[in-house]
Amino acid sequence: MLINEETIATIKERNNFNFIRFFLAYSVMFNHFSTLTETEPFWLVSGGYRVKGFFVVSGFLVMFSYLRTKGVKAFFRKRFQRIMPAYALAIAGCALAGVLVSSLPAADYFTSRELYSYILSNLLTLNFLHPTLPGVFETNAFHAINGSLWTIKVELMLYLTVPFLFYLLTRYKKSVVLIAIYLLSFAYSSTFDYLHDTTGISTYEFLKRQFPGQMSYFCSGIILLVYFDTFRKNIRYIFPVSILLLILNHYTPLFHIAEPIALSSFILSVAYGFKWLNGIANKAGNFSYGIFLSHYPIIQLAIHLNLTPQHPWLSLTAITLLSTTLGLLSWKYIEKPTLYKQ
Repeated sequence: MLINEETIATIKERNNFNFIRFFLAYSVMFNHFSTLTETEPFWLVSGGYRVKGFFVVSGFLVMFSYLRTKGVKAFFRKRFQRIMPAYALAIAGCALAGVLVSSLPAADYFTSRELYSYILSNLLTLNFLHPTLPGVFETNAFHAINGSLWTIKVELMLYLTVPFLFYLLTRYKKSVVLIAIYLLSFAYSSTFDYLHDTTGISTYEFLKRQFPGQMSYFCSGIILLVYFDTFRKNIRYIFPVSILLLILNHYTPLFHIAEPIALSSFILSVAYGFKWLNGIANKAGNFSYGIFLSHYPIIQLAIHLNLTPQHPWLSLTAITLLSTTLGLLSWKYIEKPTLYKQ
C-alpha cells in the first residue's frame, strides 16, 4: 500500500478541489473566449496553467481513487462512467444542433460524410482527425466545433498508466520511479518544444501537448499523494516556495523543469490550506466537467451570430450563464446518477 489508512482519512477531509475545478474550468472558458474572439486576454491565469492544473488534480485524485478501488476492472469502469457519458452527449448534441447553423440544407447535412467522420473521430477521442462539422462556423476565425476536447484523449491515456505506475511504485523505490517518470516526460516535452521553436512546424507543438508531455503534471500530483504526510506538515513553507518557482519559471527557462512540481504544490496547498474556500463550491456539486465540455461550442455560436463584436461583455456573461446551466444539467442528470451507481 502506498499510503496508510490514517493518511487516507486525512486526504478525504474537507478540501477545496471543487473550488479548484471550477476556477480552472472558468479560466479555460475565459481564455477560449479571448482566443476565439481574437481579443486581449483579461484573465489572471495565463499560458497553459489551466489545462496543466487539471492534469495535476487528476494525478492526485485518480491515483487516490485507484488505491481505494477493488480491482483494475472496477477502476477502469469507474473512470469510463465518469468521463464518457457526458462526453458522448456533448459530441452527439453538437452533431444534432449543427444543422441549425450549417450553411447546408438539412438533407445535405445529415447525409454528409463529414458529419459521421466528426461523430466517429470524436467519440474515439481522436478530435484532431475531424474537428469540424459540415457547413458549421465556416465564417468564424476558427472552425473547430469544440477545441477543448483534445484533453480527453490525453486524460484517458493517463488513466491507462495508473495500474502500471502502482505496480512500479510498490515494487521499486518510489522516489526513483517518480523522478524517472517526471524527467522522461519533461525531456519529451522539452524536445518537441525546442523543435517547434527552431523550425516553426506546428506538428511539434501538437506532439508536445500529447500524453507523454503531460505526464510530468499527472506524476507531480501522484508525488504529493505518495508523500502527502510530508507535504502536509510543511505546507506553510512549500506554498511560498511553489509561488516563487512559478514566478521564476515565467522569467527564465532555467526553472522550466520545476514547473510541474511547483504547480502541483501550489494547487495542493490551495486544496488543503484555505478551508474557507470550500463552502459554496462543495455545496453546489462538481459540475465543472459539464462547463468544460459545453463552453467552446457556445462561444463559437455567439461568434457565428455576430454577438461578440458589439457586446463582448454581455456575450461573455450570457456564455458563462449558459455553460454553467448546461454543466448543472449534465451533473444532475448524467454524471451524478452514474457516480451513485458505481
